[in-house]
Amino acid sequence: MAPMMRLVLGLGVLVLILAAVALGLPAHVTVARSVGINAPEYAIYPYLNNLRRFPEWSPWAARDPSMKMTYSGPPEGKGAKVEWESEVPSVGDGSLQIVETEQSRSVDLAADINGLNGASSYQLTPDGSGSKVTWIFRYETGSSPIKRWKG
Repeated sequence: MAPMMRLVLGLGVLVLILAAVALGLPAHVTVARSVGINAPEYAIYPYLNNLRRFPEWSPWAARDPSMKMTYSGPPEGKGAKVEWESEVPSVGDGSLQIVETEQSRSVDLAADINGLNGASSYQLTPDGSGSKVTWIFRYETGSSPIKRWKG
């Protein structure tokens, strides 16, 4: 068998193996991160519920201070939306839109982060003399092997 034919056959087998493994990867992905803040929930909530304050605390804004942001909808609460564009690959393009809020407890959002459409939320809970803020991002990978590998 010619070396070129072996290479093509080997690459074909590799692609089949990667696709088969992808089918075993989860179709639902959840990422969560928490941080303790020395402030009560009612003091933190306005920062999360007002997306025009997003640059004040967003890790993406710190990575790319020249990121372009566009706001629409009301300044805070349900319907508020922020969209961003960045040349920095780790930031990329995306949007967040508030779909539901519960005063000093949670903010639920529709999220598009670099083409991954999902649901995001911020949960506020008491934690000693301060609060714990938990960010959660969930999305469905469907049957796409590429999205499953990303997850």
